[in-house]
Amino acid sequence: MVAVVATLVAAACGDETFDPMDPRLEGARLEIVGSPAVNLRYGQTTELRVRYVDADGMPIANAPIGFDLPAVAGGSRLSALQTSTTSGGEAAVDLTAGDSDAMFQVQVTPPIGDDVFFDIAVSDTDLGTIVVSISYAGDRDLNRVDTFLYDGVSCSSLTDVSLLPTAIRMAPSASSVAAMPAFAGVPVGNDYTVAVRAQTGGVNAAFGCRDGIVVQAREETAVNISLMDLEIPPDFAGVWDLDNRFDFTGSLPGSVGTFIDVLDELTDDSSIDGERFSDTDMDGVFPEYGQDPGAFVTDIVMRRTCAWECSASETFDTCAQSNHRLGDISAIYLQNFQSWDPTASSPGAISSFTGGCAAWEFAHTFAQNQINSTINRTLPGFVTDWTNLAGDLARAINNAHITSVLTVNRPMAGAEFALPMTHELQEMVVVVRDPTSDPPGMEVEFRFGLAEAGFRSLEATEVLTVDGTTLNIPEHSFTVNYGELVLYIYRQLLMRVFGYADTGELLAGVVDCTSVGENVWAKVCCGSEGEPETCGGCSFLSRGGAISLCEGGVMAAGTALEGAIASYLDSDGTMTLSGTVDAGMIDETNARPATLESGVWSGFWGEPMMGDMTTGSFTGTFTGTPRTSM
Repeated sequence: MVAVVATLVAAACGDETFDPMDPRLEGARLEIVGSPAVNLRYGQTTELRVRYVDADGMPIANAPIGFDLPAVAGGSRLSALQTSTTSGGEAAVDLTAGDSDAMFQVQVTPPIGDDVFFDIAVSDTDLGTIVVSISYAGDRDLNRVDTFLYDGVSCSSLTDVSLLPTAIRMAPSASSVAAMPAFAGVPVGNDYTVAVRAQTGGVNAAFGCRDGIVVQAREETAVNISLMDLEIPPDFAGVWDLDNRFDFTGSLPGSVGTFIDVLDELTDDSSIDGERFSDTDMDGVFPEYGQDPGAFVTDIVMRRTCAWECSASETFDTCAQSNHRLGDISAIYLQNFQSWDPTASSPGAISSFTGGCAAWEFAHTFAQNQINSTINRTLPGFVTDWTNLAGDLARAINNAHITSVLTVNRPMAGAEFALPMTHELQEMVVVVRDPTSDPPGMEVEFRFGLAEAGFRSLEATEVLTVDGTTLNIPEHSFTVNYGELVLYIYRQLLMRVFGYADTGELLAGVVDCTSVGENVWAKVCCGSEGEPETCGGCSFLSRGGAISLCEGGVMAAGTALEGAIASYLDSDGTMTLSGTVDAGMIDETNARPATLESGVWSGFWGEPMMGDMTTGSFTGTFTGTPRTSM
């Protein structure tokens, strides 16, 4: 066709009145004069006439127009294959029918603009014709129009526009609804149907149909078809960046819940005098036993000299302390350690050396004050900052923010609404409050790859289904180590806020164990009034030993915090998702959604705990933005 146009333009170059570069040719079109459907008897001759006009409908003179006859025309012939338009913009050639039955189209080509077609039928019997006019009141850019002729098929049966049945005839595709598709050589009948399907960008966008059409011999039947907009099914195929928010509230895996509970123990008590029966300090929390973080560290140090809640058959090294929570020194407020003898009544307290339990009756308050004092000198806002940190960690897990990539592939043949998919988890987003910012507490966002932090498998494959404008994502699972995930967030992100690698290093940096150890040694050895400068010491605890106890206790406190989930670090769990999401703002030129909206996840997790698999459910929401299409 390009060669034909080039030949026609070249032929016209010698005529000065026609300029193929004339800007008027922008939007030029070719119109059929008379009927586009022609029935001929053997040997009969007819004129085929067209008019060439510009966008305003004004005639274009001396334009070269080509006429093309297919090889299978039953001996029919044209009087010329090329002619020029008159001053009125018209061009015509004669067509003489052959001496055998034939159906064909004569293609007419202008130098610029779309071709038009005459539908020709040659026969020695009387036949009718159908000429179709198309109207469309919508605002879609319909750039392909296909017209189908059926016999004995009702419009009501054409329910799937994308899979229309085979027609007895199909007119040449047109590029606009201004075309007048035609069918020549139609046998006499009274049950014909014409269906018109229009597309925009390859997507079925409008449809019209008329049935019960009557065709009479030697008569032209005019058929008017009104197109109505179709609901354009979204084309989800492509790569989508998903932004996911998961809500684990009330259903955290055991390793995560344990770790967060232990973090909370470092700051949950604020009354050094103890609150057993009422909320004396009016902070909304009671009972309280001790003042954190000193109480938490004191608990760890106490454990190195005294085991309590022991049975008579246990020793210091074998005492299980089964009822004693980490960081909880409530027993020192509720029991008399000097008389708490497991041989007399169970449970009781057992010292690692003489005085290792009874001394804490008066030393614990002093130890807490000493630890809190040294911490506050180094990190004045430690309790507030730690509380925020623990809350940030809890929020990061409870309301996990995870990005992922959803790849939706084209459907397999015969499965239009089943699309293979790959879902790959990418990053986790954690927001923490920075105590070193100006002003303090400004939020800082951290992102890290999930491959670094406890996700053993990041990719799952399945087959999606499409229901209207909704994408249904079936169940698919990922392998997750929740313990490693929460510990990674804690160490790699939240501890950075304080400038330390782990909790032991942090506590060692803020607790002055030389001062604390010496003062506690003096109180234990020389009574409540003892001072490091005047105390002569005692046989069961040295000054250096007390300092070592503090140093060991501080490091043990950090280990205890991070070791709270140690038993889970090698236990892989699962995270299983399924969900739905809607197409948002569908581009009618290509059916591509601009976004994925109102995505909803439902899921469940599983984690081995003491030999058994524990499970819990969670929910989530997500949105998607396109990266590429397929």
